[in-house]
Amino acid sequence: MSHVAKKTIDPFTQLDSLIPELSDLYTAIKSKHEKAAAMMDQLMDTIIRVTDANPDAALAAIHLSRQTSPLKQPVYCAVIAHLFAQQQPLDANKSRALMQAVLFCNITFYEFQVLLNRMDGKLTDAQRAKLEKHPLQSATIMEAAGFMDPQMIKAIRQHHERPDGSGYPNRLPSKDISDLALVVSMCEVYTARIDNRAHRKPVLAREALSHFQNGDDARIKGLLLNFAKSIGLYPPGTWVKLASGETAIVIKRNPSSPTPIVRALFDPNNIPYMGPVPRDAKDPSFKVTGATSPPARPSVDLSALFE
Repeated sequence: MSHVAKKTIDPFTQLDSLIPELSDLYTAIKSKHEKAAAMMDQLMDTIIRVTDANPDAALAAIHLSRQTSPLKQPVYCAVIAHLFAQQQPLDANKSRALMQAVLFCNITFYEFQVLLNRMDGKLTDAQRAKLEKHPLQSATIMEAAGFMDPQMIKAIRQHHERPDGSGYPNRLPSKDISDLALVVSMCEVYTARIDNRAHRKPVLAREALSHFQNGDDARIKGLLLNFAKSIGLYPPGTWVKLASGETAIVIKRNPSSPTPIVRALFDPNNIPYMGPVPRDAKDPSFKVTGATSPPARPSVDLSALFE
């Protein structure tokens, strides 16, 4: 893609601008509107185009998001699913099924999700029952609207099953859960845990999928490894501490190495620099020592770092 075309695509605004489109698409699917399939294709094509134009900026937009709509999550999940599909790699049919599954697995549930995101405490029995029904209800709505891809439907039905058998609605063992369902679950858990919620602070990106690590399950390990490779060990838009004591933001994944490309924004005393300072994280003096949170709100326009 040309530099000019890349400059005209800004994931920081364009991903969030897809939220009303997704809302309209949910309405079209629920009402079995004849234009639903065309609307779906257009939405998915846009997500792919925006992601491919600048994958690092798309990831940064997710990690730095201040968007509050619960419909941001399926859009952000679709970006990660697309990057995962390239990393795995998945064939065109599986890639499409994965993206559809992450976009529509909560189609019956997102209004209720607004309430859950604000809650601090245990669910009532009625809320728990509603929660556990939504994978099957979402699959039923998709089939009723004519979207019958068995890989996508299975992934939606199973996206809350867990490898240890503790998931819902059917408490399936690991061997019965499809790869796509596990990836949908990883995308959902990851984007939920890095997000601010009323009752908790966001979890650092590196820890977001820690509870998926399931002993000796080679399949889960392989999927987790490719998930980590697709977003980066330290994804763009996340904060790191350097050996120098500085706090830096990751601006790019490094295709040939797990060492990210970073810009220091705070000195070792947590005083902000006037602007971003390039640091070579391959240099032992500036190597990444771990993930962190920024000591204060940065004074620079963060989105400008990813152009």
